[in-house]
Amino acid sequence: MGLVEDLKRLWTMPFTTTDEALTAFRTTYADPVSVNGVDVSVTELVERATAMQRAFAGLELEVIEHVESGEHLVLVFWQRGRHVGVLETALGMIEPTGRRIEVRVIDVLSINDGRISQIQVVPDNLAMLMQLRAVRLADVR
Repeated sequence: MGLVEDLKRLWTMPFTTTDEALTAFRTTYADPVSVNGVDVSVTELVERATAMQRAFAGLELEVIEHVESGEHLVLVFWQRGRHVGVLETALGMIEPTGRRIEVRVIDVLSINDGRISQIQVVPDNLAMLMQLRAVRLADVR
């Protein structure tokens, strides 16, 4: 299985146990991994993935663009799902809405010794919050 398929599986398919998830994530990610300049442990990555899987049913990633260059991999993808669980955001907790989301995400991954060591991630969180009706644009006239 290739790295892109591994990533899709790690972030969308729940694991039976935390130990199983940690083992799988450690084969793909360095521990810690730098995410937008902040060191994040594999344990925290598993917690983030589990939280996303709880918040969204039918979670899927559809790769739009995939570019490899030396030790870098750039992915542009759609993240889709139906909001069925509590979602923690920078604005606070959002209770389940039942709404579907479609969010464009860009990941620039640095690979060292066969594992992802650094991630620059740019998600369109505003679009997701608008789709969940957690925010809306003001009518400015």
